[in-house]
Amino acid sequence: MRFRSLPWVLPALFLALSISRQRVSCVDAATFLPPSSSVVSDTTQKTIRRLPVAPLYLKRGGTKKKKVKSNTITVNKLAFRNYEVLETWEAGISLLGTEVKSIRDGKMNIRDGFIKANKNGRSCTLMNVHIGKHATAGEFFQHDERRPRDLLLHKQEARRLLQKTDRMPGMTVVPLKAYWNDQNKVKFEIGLCRGKNVRDKRQDI
Repeated sequence: MRFRSLPWVLPALFLALSISRQRVSCVDAATFLPPSSSVVSDTTQKTIRRLPVAPLYLKRGGTKKKKVKSNTITVNKLAFRNYEVLETWEAGISLLGTEVKSIRDGKMNIRDGFIKANKNGRSCTLMNVHIGKHATAGEFFQHDERRPRDLLLHKQEARRLLQKTDRMPGMTVVPLKAYWNDQNKVKFEIGLCRGKNVRDKRQDI
């Protein structure tokens, strides 16, 4: 019985091997064909469609917005309530090392401050501004919290402030804002102000 079935088995094996070789050759030809070629057999199209395609995952970009860093140190809101600002100037200030460190820690209060023009008309002094003591400095290197501090103004500006405050009654010079400039130095915005009465304060509120 075995010898009788051999003539039928061998042709079937040869047929299966030839079909598998044709499929492999079609797949190889499809892989090496350029995408612009139009001569593609039906068998290659079927094999290409059956190939699995991996999903493409793209990483999303960051949506978190960066906070805009403000250069403002402190603002004297009480001055805008009690005074009418007529003119403003930018002035530098002479500070010690511990004072600068305390300002960076947020220990400055300009609410009660005012500016006094010297009688010689060449300089101005910032009075009654509180800068707290630095936490890690020794007592020998500490500064006085409410010491008078010299403002850095031009001679013409200091003379003009002296004339305005002496000749016109009810006028004073007040620090309005403290901030860091582009060179990372402390600057003050000072204003020539006139006091308000109760009626003007109510109207502003």
